Amino acid sequence: MRQKLLGAARELFPRYGYRAVSSRQIGAAAGVNFAMIRYYFGGKPGLYREMLHGVLRPASASLDDMSASRAPIQLGDVLASITRSWASNPWIAGFVVREVLAPDGPMRAMFLREFPERLAPIVERLVQGEIEAGKLRADVDPQLLVLSLVSLAIFPFLALPLTTRVFGVRNDDEFIARFLRHTGDLLALGVGPGAFRAPKP
Repeated sequence: MRQKLLGAARELFPRYGYRAVSSRQIGAAAGVNFAMIRYYFGGKPGLYREMLHGVLRPASASLDDMSASRAPIQLGDVLASITRSWASNPWIAGFVVREVLAPDGPMRAMFLREFPERLAPIVERLVQGEIEAGKLRADVDPQLLVLSLVSLAIFPFLALPLTTRVFGVRNDDEFIARFLRHTGDLLALGVGPGAFRAPKP
């Protein structure tokens, strides 16, 4: 019953949004008494949270493993983990726009608590360790580097209807491999000496 409810949630929430889907609708779609949502998940918010964790957990687990490991950080692995999570779940973009970024987004607090606020510090610590090991420039701002990395990984898939048409972005394996090679080289090598230096104040 638990898996049936999760399956119905994955079908209904991304299509209609959190507020527009009732527990009764989820139960009916799953063929399960809707009271089981409270039993298994504590209610509709808990079901929504569990659905998101199921999608984003691989990326979260990967970052957690990197944080716990004593092996040197591979920023390419961080980039690939985030990119593949978003590319393989195109509905996440609609969820973020509708449920998180909207002024009255019902899932903003939960999303921030469960994902960015928890994971960003992990990646920042990993970046700081690379700086201290001399593998990244000493003048790099760890927080802004994480922001840049996340932005590069997510934006093409957050704006997929536009980026597909304008830049040929796709979420298949061939494009993802090409995108990761390009973005990794861009972060590691830049595009030219002084090409994008900000003007002095």
